[in-house]
Order: sequence, then C-alpha cells, then structure tokens
Amino acid sequence: MDTRNEKPHSLDRHYREVVLPYQELRDQLLDVLADQDLAFQPGGDNLTLGGLFARLAATEQAYADSFRTFAAKFEFNPPEAGATASVAALKALFASTDAAFQAALSGVSNADAADRPVDRGGGHKLPVFLHLDVYREALMLFCGKASVYLAMMGRQPPGKWRSWIWL
Repeated sequence: MDTRNEKPHSLDRHYREVVLPYQELRDQLLDVLADQDLAFQPGGDNLTLGGLFARLAATEQAYADSFRTFAAKFEFNPPEAGATASVAALKALFASTDAAFQAALSGVSNADAADRPVDRGGGHKLPVFLHLDVYREALMLFCGKASVYLAMMGRQPPGKWRSWIWL
C-alpha cells in the first residue's frame, strides 16, 4: 500500500500537542487587548505591539509556505498603515495564516515528513519535525516579547499566560 500521500498522523499530532497551545496563547492575548493597546511602542527601534503581531503573522506565513515548498524564506515587510491598529483585523489575519499553516502541514506526505528536509538557506536544512519545533520556538519568542510589552503597559497576562509564559 502506497502511503506517500496520506496525512502524517504524527506530524498533525505534533502540531496539535506542541504548536497549537502557543497559537492559543497568542489568541488569548488578542482577546484581552483593545485597538489602542496595539499602538504601544516601548521605545527605541522596537515595533509597536500591533507591529509585533504583524511580524508573527509574516513568520507564520513564511513557515506555512516552507511546508509547501520545503524552502524557508523569511522576509518581513512592514504592514500597511493601519493594518496593525485593529484587534479584529489581526484576528482575521491570524485566522487566514492559521488556515494556510494547517493546510500546508496536511499536505506533507509521510515520505516527505520522514525524508525531505526544509532548506532554511545557507546550506542549513532541517527535518520537517524539527522545522516545526523551530516555528514553535518563534511563537515562544513572540510570547516572551509580548510579556515584556504587557509588563511595560502595566497589564496582567491573560489565561494560561501566568503558568506558561509570564516572566
């Protein structure tokens, strides 16, 4: 029986168990923010909080693309003015990137998950599962940065943040 086109159950399970909880933390944060919170900028060359979310969305889309093409290209173009000023717009953006991410993972065959690495550039290649773990680490970095923004804003973290992330 040829299993090359079957959905790799273990990759899907790994996503649900290891990555999805961090995407849920992102969503919990969006649920407690107001549009005016997205304009917070801690100074220096740092992004606004809305810009931080936009960078995460661009990162997620880059990973989604990499699971389709097996080549990672990380580029961040600043979002259009106003695109990061609305919680509703960011929620819609993440609904779109989450769907693209899940569709890309579903398209990875068992054979590709086992044998085909993702080229991250510069001769650096990672197995699919490890590449997915690195995406989870990007989510963790976002959560750490967002925690600093929250602390600077004098805000308490939402939901599971206290036990998972809060620094």
